[in-house]
Amino acid sequence: MNTELVEHYRGLLKSHGDSFESAQYSSRESQEARFEILTQVGPLQGARVLDFGCGSGHLATFLKDRGVTCRYTGVDIVEDFFPLARSKHPEHRFGRWDDFRDERYDYVFVSGVFNNRMPDNEAFLADTTRMLFGVCDGALSFNLMSTYVDYQDPGLWYVAPERVFSMIKQLTPFITLRNDYVVKQVPVPFEFAVYAYRQPRAAFSSPGGRTA
Repeated sequence: MNTELVEHYRGLLKSHGDSFESAQYSSRESQEARFEILTQVGPLQGARVLDFGCGSGHLATFLKDRGVTCRYTGVDIVEDFFPLARSKHPEHRFGRWDDFRDERYDYVFVSGVFNNRMPDNEAFLADTTRMLFGVCDGALSFNLMSTYVDYQDPGLWYVAPERVFSMIKQLTPFITLRNDYVVKQVPVPFEFAVYAYRQPRAAFSSPGGRTA
């Protein structure tokens, strides 16, 4: 566990409470814009959903507000988030990764987890996506900061989209890389999203995940 990262998010939670800022987003609008892109990966109604890096359950709230009923599980390294998440969503499960790592999921979501700079970001990305794709029967959906920008925050990690495509290609041949959206009113995208599927995307037409 990255204790420095845990303390970082504990500090944000203490300062900002249950808000987009405690999850390190600049606004609720940009947070939900990211969720909107990630959840376009496939049909989520009735699906088994894993939210890796769930915070206080903002993705669960986003889905509920849009009428999506799913079997949601949220995991995080910061346990301080769990009481808030459970109070808002008693119908869902929240806990550490070790509590749920032996289960299977239709869709796995990762939003913002790969953005903070650490000693070896690329190894963390490779190891985490391999681990999560290993428990995923449908698709893994995640986002990253792009190197194709005119400014880079020294505390954040940026990676070339083609580098990530090559990495995920080792897990599956069925990949969608999205660089066609913005989450703020800026001239060019500064992040991108990746969908890694178990089978061709055209097969994802039935509620809860896959067709036979």
